[in-house]
Amino acid sequence: MTEAKSKPGAGRTPKGGTPKGEATRGQILDASEILFARNGYLGTSLRDIAHEAGVRMGLVHYHFGNKHLILDAALERKLALLRSTIEESFARGQAQAEEGRGRFGLEEIVAAFILPFLHAASTDSDPLRNYIVMTSHLMSSYRMPELRPILGKLSAVSQILTDQLRIHAPAIPENNLLAGVYLIEAALIFMVQDPGFLDDLSRDHHSVARLEDMASPALRFFARGLESLQEPSAT
Repeated sequence: MTEAKSKPGAGRTPKGGTPKGEATRGQILDASEILFARNGYLGTSLRDIAHEAGVRMGLVHYHFGNKHLILDAALERKLALLRSTIEESFARGQAQAEEGRGRFGLEEIVAAFILPFLHAASTDSDPLRNYIVMTSHLMSSYRMPELRPILGKLSAVSQILTDQLRIHAPAIPENNLLAGVYLIEAALIFMVQDPGFLDDLSRDHHSVARLEDMASPALRFFARGLESLQEPSAT
């Protein structure tokens, strides 16, 4: 299908937008999250989005113009929520360590980053569920030139992990650090996309302890891998 060309101002909410218009935009973005999560970017058409949202094609064109702009708006919509969720996870881990209720080493740092993704992706009622699954699928299309600027915005989330590792594991050389973060993210993307893994988590998704038990082998694996990337101490 040939997508409609973008109109001036498409993809942006005009000042004074009506409540009905805002509601329609929300329906379209909700539908986009679901479909991009289920079928990916290339597997989703504007007609699919209109059908899922229960609106006419003309309204999709009016509010966004084309699929590229829908994707941009869908990614921007909850990016701040995802960032704050990960930042709060790190803040809790650090606070617990400072209060003497645990430590905050490499395994805890990896857990603070990974567990919020897994918890949200395996909980139907979580507002980030479809968003996280959507972005994990979209990362498979990262090499598409038109998508790279949009998906590049997600680097602000991975930067949280990178910055924490720089602080708490300064012995890891920069090249090794970036390689380690890349591998952790790649594995996380696979776990989020794997329906079987998510189904196992979802059977009792209200139990944080169970979630941590299932994820603990991966957390230990990542932590030991990061340890191996540190430069040996000078003797």
